[in-house]
Amino acid sequence: MKLKRLFWAKRCSAVLICTAGLFLNISCSSNKVAVPIPGQSDAVISNIYIEYQNIADIYFGLEKFDKAENYYKAAMGNKDIYWTSYYKLAKCYVYQSKWGDAQTAYETMLKRDPENTTLQSSIAYIYAMNGNIDKALELYKELIEKIPESSDVLENYICVLLADEQKDEASIQYNVLKEKFPDSKRLEELGKQFESDEKNEGSEESENTEESENPEDVKA
Repeated sequence: MKLKRLFWAKRCSAVLICTAGLFLNISCSSNKVAVPIPGQSDAVISNIYIEYQNIADIYFGLEKFDKAENYYKAAMGNKDIYWTSYYKLAKCYVYQSKWGDAQTAYETMLKRDPENTTLQSSIAYIYAMNGNIDKALELYKELIEKIPESSDVLENYICVLLADEQKDEASIQYNVLKEKFPDSKRLEELGKQFESDEKNEGSEESENTEESENPEDVKA
């Protein structure tokens, strides 16, 4: 993984250096990206915005999401690639844990495509990470009915149930996961959560039994 990232870093750095000469109006001393110069032809301006998106993609691949964010915002100046750039910008927010910005972005996109279950699933995840557990659970319930073939949705639903300490319901859904998706890679991981809880409960019961059997507690 490190070698692959190093290869991309060298390759992408070279591309960035070559491309930078095209944009004399980009400030190197800050993260701000300037708009094209007035008077330039439409074709030149369009190409500049496309190059902004290309640079953003490179930074995204290097996991430099803060820099990618700025260039995606700049690329949104071209209406033809506005929503593509906006979608990628939203992903930058997620990777930077900017949950408020991410929620706003995904909800905006969902208004344009209200039946898009991929966007709905992303929003459910963002709700959970942003502390909106009730909204996350509500949306995951809807998604389980809409896309019952998705193991990811069910797995995430179980995780949120556990986070909300709804262990009984989480256990029910875990059994559904085992039955419907026996090849799920997260079965073992989630199973350990229930095993840990059972051990803790068993330990507490043992301690309570020992306390009740203490001679000092026995009534004559």
